[in-house]
Amino acid sequence: MHTTKSPFAAKLLTFFTRFAFCVVVCALPIGSVTAQTSSAHDWPNVPTGPFHWQLQGDIKLGSDIKIVGSDAFETTADQVRSWRDAGIFPICYVNVGAVEDWRSDRNQFPPDSIGNAYWGWPGEYWLNIRRFERFSDVILARFDLCRDKGFLAIEPDNIDAYEADETNKETGFDLSRKDQLLYVNWLIDQAHARGLAIGQKNAPDLVPELVDKMDFALLESAYRLGFMEDFEPYAEMNKSVFAVEYLDEMEVGNDPQSLCPAAKELGFQGVIAHLDLDRAPQNCP
Repeated sequence: MHTTKSPFAAKLLTFFTRFAFCVVVCALPIGSVTAQTSSAHDWPNVPTGPFHWQLQGDIKLGSDIKIVGSDAFETTADQVRSWRDAGIFPICYVNVGAVEDWRSDRNQFPPDSIGNAYWGWPGEYWLNIRRFERFSDVILARFDLCRDKGFLAIEPDNIDAYEADETNKETGFDLSRKDQLLYVNWLIDQAHARGLAIGQKNAPDLVPELVDKMDFALLESAYRLGFMEDFEPYAEMNKSVFAVEYLDEMEVGNDPQSLCPAAKELGFQGVIAHLDLDRAPQNCP
C-alpha cells in the first residue's frame, strides 16, 4: 500500500537472453531452502507457520520464524541467501498496482500511466492497469530482481485497484473488475514462468477466480473488516493464508489477540503488526 521503447528485435533478444539465464540460474538451489516443487508445477510450495512481515528497517528474525516477507529493492541477495541457508522461506514484496516516487525505477513508468494519489500513502500513485502493457517491462524487471536475489515467491501489492474505483473513482482511470483480473492473471503467469510462487493479497471478491491459480494468500485487516471467511477456499486447498491485523487500526479497548482464535479456526496463520511494517510482528501461537 503503500521508457524508452526498444526495437522489436532487441526486445526479442532480451527475452531469449533472460529465458536462457533463468533456465540455468533458476534451477540452482540456494542454501537449505530450495524450491520444493510439487509434481503439478515448477514453482515452490509456500509453507505455513510463523510469518515475519517487514518492509523497512533492519530485519531480525525470531528463532521460530518459517516465512519472511521483505521488500524487493531493500533486501540484498546476501540477506535472502542467509534466510534460505537457515531454512526460512523468503517472499518478495512488489508493488504492482501503484508507483512510489522513491523507487529507483519510478521514471521508467510512462507519465500517462500514473494516476491519482493513493489516499493515505504519501508519494504513492495509482497505475493504469487497464493498459499494463505500457509498463509491463518495469514490472517484469521487478519480478526478475526477486528471482535473481533468490526469493521464492512474490507478494503483489495493490491488486485491488478496481475496488477503489467502484465507489469513489479514486484511481483516475475508472478501472473495472475485468481489467483487474486480466492484469492479475498476467502477473500469475509471469511469476510462475520465473519459477516463483505468487499470492493473492486482499481483494476478497476475486477469490473464486484466483484460488486455483494463486499459491497463498496474505490478508490485511480482514478480521476487523469481516472478510476472513472469504479466503477459506485457500485453506481448503491446503494453501497458506497469513491474516495480518494492525495494532494502529484496532479500536480502543479491543484486544488484538482476539484475532488468534478466529484465524486458528479457519486454519490461517494470524499475525499482529504495526501499520508501517517497520518492526518485528507478533505471531499467534
